[in-house]
Amino acid sequence: MAITLQPSLLNEMRRFDIEVVAPEVSAILASLVVQLTLLEKIKDQQALDPYLQKVWLDIESGRAGDFSIGSDGSLRFRNRWCVPKDEEVQKAILQEVHQPPYCIHLGGTKMYRDLKVHYLWPGMKKNIGEFVAQCLICQQVKAECWFPVGKLQSLPIPVWK
Repeated sequence: MAITLQPSLLNEMRRFDIEVVAPEVSAILASLVVQLTLLEKIKDQQALDPYLQKVWLDIESGRAGDFSIGSDGSLRFRNRWCVPKDEEVQKAILQEVHQPPYCIHLGGTKMYRDLKVHYLWPGMKKNIGEFVAQCLICQQVKAECWFPVGKLQSLPIPVWK
């Protein structure tokens, strides 16, 4: 709420000889952009994917195995979202998981371990490896694996007096 609309606050300020001057507002400009969430994109693309369409038919006929329909209406495999074969959606998932401000770049193996709990798509591990290989921060932080250069030489045993 604006300061000018609060009479008690204005009276308090006048008591201390503080003057509040607010220009008249003739119009307010606002913009609202509605975008699909990531899970809505996955759900929309599931209906367009030929393989997942076959799985939908198997579910309807009772031959789905571990596939099911989630409470949100999306296709699941053992309670993991079935991501369609759409590079845009897959890349959006990888970016969402890997590049938020609170993310620490853990590398491909740990990213795969975290992602496979919630998502599933063919070639997921390969896609994650390629994505992490292109991440500049991951390459800068990556620990080098150094193997010993050679065998250690044993020290001569001193002679006791």
